[in-house]
Amino acid sequence: MTDSPTKVGLIGCGTISGIYLENSKKFDAFEITTVADVRLEAAQARAAEYGIAKAATVEDLLADPEIEIVINLTPHRVHGQVGMQVLNAGKSVYTEKPLAVYRHEAQQLLARASSMGLRVGGAPDTFFGGAWQTARKLIDRGVIGEPVGAFANLHARAVPRPRVVRPDGYTSFYMTDFFEYGGSWAFDRGPYYLHALINLLGPVSRVTGSARITWPERERGGEMRKVNAPSHIAGLLDFSNGAVCQFLMTADVWSTDLPHIEIYGSEASLRCIDPNNFGGTLYLRKNDSSEMIPVESEFGYNGNSRGVGVADMASAIKNKRVHRASGEMACHVVDIVNAIHEASAENRHVMLTTTCRQPAALPEGLAKWTID
Repeated sequence: MTDSPTKVGLIGCGTISGIYLENSKKFDAFEITTVADVRLEAAQARAAEYGIAKAATVEDLLADPEIEIVINLTPHRVHGQVGMQVLNAGKSVYTEKPLAVYRHEAQQLLARASSMGLRVGGAPDTFFGGAWQTARKLIDRGVIGEPVGAFANLHARAVPRPRVVRPDGYTSFYMTDFFEYGGSWAFDRGPYYLHALINLLGPVSRVTGSARITWPERERGGEMRKVNAPSHIAGLLDFSNGAVCQFLMTADVWSTDLPHIEIYGSEASLRCIDPNNFGGTLYLRKNDSSEMIPVESEFGYNGNSRGVGVADMASAIKNKRVHRASGEMACHVVDIVNAIHEASAENRHVMLTTTCRQPAALPEGLAKWTID
């Protein structure tokens, strides 16, 4: 094992790239040496802003022999295509959520990586956060008893929003893709919920659900746009451990402050935080009281720590262990989201064709910005 950081490239210099570039300076496990975008000027602007050594075309980044891992931050619709380009260039890939839009794209990525001895990783990595690792500890230690059920909820009304263009000319893909299949909350925010749930309960075996397009046209980016994909989905997830989860992702309703995720056990119930976040207060209701007891984090990574999944992947490659934000888990999430849509369209339960291992819990006492 070498102590030098893994050389990493980043493709896609949109809004989310900022936090990856900022946090990359804090991890010892990896170093972002090159950024690229289809618009070279966007890459140059990001490189200058965050002190990255090189801005390049996508082709030049992929040809760089020193880069071992590429972070794929391109729009959802091309995640699978770009991921395959990275693998074909002989590099491991870590892709923002979702890993791909369709099952076959995600499965092809895993097959190609396996054939080449490379790794696939997939965001989100918020489940590394202190709140989620504390929740995992409580469940693993039997504090809530046998997991019986779960509740996952996103009420995030899609409201008209102006087209915002950065000084370098970048415009968010949400302006054009939000009402397309693969761009909705189910694909964009759903993975936060599903990674958190898999971290706590393990993989899913069967789903059913209902999905609807509530309004045929919606305003987005100052224009009326046709809605081409369901904007409201309600699923039921049967976990392999027997727990059953109610799963709601909607862009159609006004929030009433329902909890984001709750886990129900035979001995207690656990209220968790918004899975878009790393840290926050949990609440535990035990079987002998109606009181909701606050539980503070017992682990690190309580602020915005996006990139910890990349650090874990780099460390795992060097140490020849399994990485936690695995391609298998991200592929399983793609399977789940597509299966809910299919269950509604075809009026049936859908048995999942994928599975994954529950990611290993983080050890307690990690120093800040380190990974085991």
